[in-house]
Amino acid sequence: MTLVNLSNKTPLNTSSALSVLLPLLSAYFVTALLTIQPGTVFWRRLLLPFTLWFALRAGASLDLSGGDPAKAHANQSLALHVCMMSMRCIEWAVYSAQVKPLQGTPADVNARRATWSSLFLSAGNLAVGPRELDWQGPSKPKTLRKPYPFQRRSSFIRHRALSFGLHLVLSDFLLLALQSFSPEIGTPEGGSVFDPSLPASRRYLRSTLMTLFLGSSIYTMTRTFYDGISVVGVFIFRQSPSQWPPLFSSPWRATSLKELWGERWHHLNRSWIINLGAKPMYRVFGPAGGVLGAFTISGLMHDLGLRAVGRGSDFLAVVGFFFVMGVGVILESVWIAVQGKTPSGVAGWLWTFGWVALWGHVIADAWLIRGAAAAGIIPEGYRPSKAAWAFMTA
Repeated sequence: MTLVNLSNKTPLNTSSALSVLLPLLSAYFVTALLTIQPGTVFWRRLLLPFTLWFALRAGASLDLSGGDPAKAHANQSLALHVCMMSMRCIEWAVYSAQVKPLQGTPADVNARRATWSSLFLSAGNLAVGPRELDWQGPSKPKTLRKPYPFQRRSSFIRHRALSFGLHLVLSDFLLLALQSFSPEIGTPEGGSVFDPSLPASRRYLRSTLMTLFLGSSIYTMTRTFYDGISVVGVFIFRQSPSQWPPLFSSPWRATSLKELWGERWHHLNRSWIINLGAKPMYRVFGPAGGVLGAFTISGLMHDLGLRAVGRGSDFLAVVGFFFVMGVGVILESVWIAVQGKTPSGVAGWLWTFGWVALWGHVIADAWLIRGAAAAGIIPEGYRPSKAAWAFMTA
């Protein structure tokens, strides 16, 4: 009997949630609980194989599509989250010390209460906060935190609710833009960004536009989910707005790859990417190895996520995209060593987005030929983009 059947996925329902998802969430939470306690590294490492097994079973067997092939990419999101949880548990098991709250943070205030309820709240704070904003542990926290303009909950909630709605609508319009290139793009079978029937100039203009639309869609969808969750956290769970700083910092303004990926893109996976990807490779191959190690482990995570859709993957395209981002960062270091200055201005902007767009073609193609543009967040009958299009063409 096969313990994990990769070909037959189980629909997410009450039964599968209790038998497949709950064991993973429980093991993950218990690991977080142990991590904030001293002298628990033995128990963290003992629990790790079970956690990884639960993660493999959940990521490989659960189906979030509801039986709709167009929504199969929901399984990609599940796999990415499961992978992130697994990597954090590995990181916590490798780290031999206790993860402690940063002084003056909400986690620190809660930890000082020394009650069972505060202990569980602290564990929940660490478990659901992948950026570890309130904690000092395996790596020094690094966020896009700025002087926050919305210290009042009411102002924060209004601002984030507006942002949620705006990015939700933008996501839908970007999806319609992608689907407008050809009928097959919007089907579960998908379609390529490259149309061999077109002359070269039009073919690559088309592929470049589709790549930019897909990249922008990833940004707006990520913002949508983050804004929505932050509203729930502050409004329902009464968290402080300071616990939900901006996720991005205007990535379109980056004038170097290092600035784009290190300062302006989100840091949701930063801690474990550094500790499990960058640091081991740095010890063996030096700074260049550290850079490539960080980008490669990120690529492996995204490759696993795409495989969870059930339509295979393109290892060279997906992992290769992230690898060459690391190569670009290394080339920038060489440029700085030779020229004595970092890329900046218009030339730096053209370099950054030229490099991303050039190699982005292959990863966009890998995603779109596997139906990434088949369905969006908004149900088909309520899409504002289609309503606007129908109004304009009536």
